[in-house]
Amino acid sequence: MTLEQFIRNNRGINDGADLPVEFLTSLYQEIKNDEIKMKADLDDVILQKGMGNVDSDVQFDGFLSKASDVAAPFFTAANSTREITMAGIHERDMFLSISSAAVQAMAGVFVESWDDALVIKALDGLYNASQICLYFKLYDQFNEILSLLLGYAHDYVTSVTALLLSESLNDSDFSTEDFPPISKYFLAKLKSGQFKNPVVHFGPEDVVGSAAHRGLMSLDCALMLCKSNLSAINESWQDLLDVIFALREVDVLPSRIAEFDDFADSQGNPLPPSKFAISSQHKVREYNQSISS
Repeated sequence: MTLEQFIRNNRGINDGADLPVEFLTSLYQEIKNDEIKMKADLDDVILQKGMGNVDSDVQFDGFLSKASDVAAPFFTAANSTREITMAGIHERDMFLSISSAAVQAMAGVFVESWDDALVIKALDGLYNASQICLYFKLYDQFNEILSLLLGYAHDYVTSVTALLLSESLNDSDFSTEDFPPISKYFLAKLKSGQFKNPVVHFGPEDVVGSAAHRGLMSLDCALMLCKSNLSAINESWQDLLDVIFALREVDVLPSRIAEFDDFADSQGNPLPPSKFAISSQHKVREYNQSISS
């Protein structure tokens, strides 16, 4: 590029006016004398020096040596100098624009994948999305995520119920040898009482079995969200009650819940369902049939 072309290409960039010709001339000369060049590729060197064909391993070694010279981005601040800025209305709108598609994508991976690590990451993503919804007070979106998790949990409990109540079930139909144990990752999380335990680091062998027990993990995540955010639950109440009813049918409700007077007498003996309970269960079944038809 000539000096005249450089000056012509930079017309009107000073709030519509031209920069002084002397300044542009000086800038042009500085760029010309100290030209910005990309690091030469090994193939370019070979062509320039006429070295002919070079083994691909040599080319790869040259590429690695150049990669080691790349400096860190200058805009990356050190942890000690970073400032935490609270998210605002713009971040809220940005999250709203992607939340639906992102949640559906993560839910699809959680349901369909048999990669243990991916299943855990997908569930973590759904949990993180629910926390963002709570932060921005997006309760409708929070309930959509909670309904998804409760739905997976309900399917898990009902499948276990059907397995336990199956009259045709025998030892030959079900073998624990072919069914992986619950992952160490999930057991450690249950012991910690937290959905995430950032202090503990897990290896690939610690997550084995997560995909096979995704329903149990979804149940744990959903109930933890319900326990911590009862005031945010609205549309997903029906799904929560479905899970509670399903857990009661397989007799796995905690004693502090199952031994309420609604479920047992003062001696701990289970009470027969009241008319209200029977009516409520009947309404739930009618509702489930109406939405499935």
